[in-house]
Amino acid sequence: MEKLKSIYASAYSATLTIASVVALTIGAELSAPFKNWLAGFTGHHWVTKSWISIIIFVLFFFVFRIAGKSVNELRTKRALLVLQTISILGFIAILGFYIYETFVV
Repeated sequence: MEKLKSIYASAYSATLTIASVVALTIGAELSAPFKNWLAGFTGHHWVTKSWISIIIFVLFFFVFRIAGKSVNELRTKRALLVLQTISILGFIAILGFYIYETFVV
């Protein structure tokens, strides 16, 4: 049961982290002031995004680990499916954005 709770928490934490990184990446590319604001924390916007990613993952891991009292195999499989789906959609979003930026704009 404890292993399932950790898998469940990791999957949903990673899902939120991926969604955040996609949003931060596209937002930073669309807004120079936002990119500069991110860079102002650590010297480079990617380093700041990395730290934000770590913070989001760890924070939500503990939130989901504590809140997931009735985790079972079905809920864990669903969490992994959501993670897989968001990973693919995040990849498509960033790839599509950069293709659009390269060839259209």
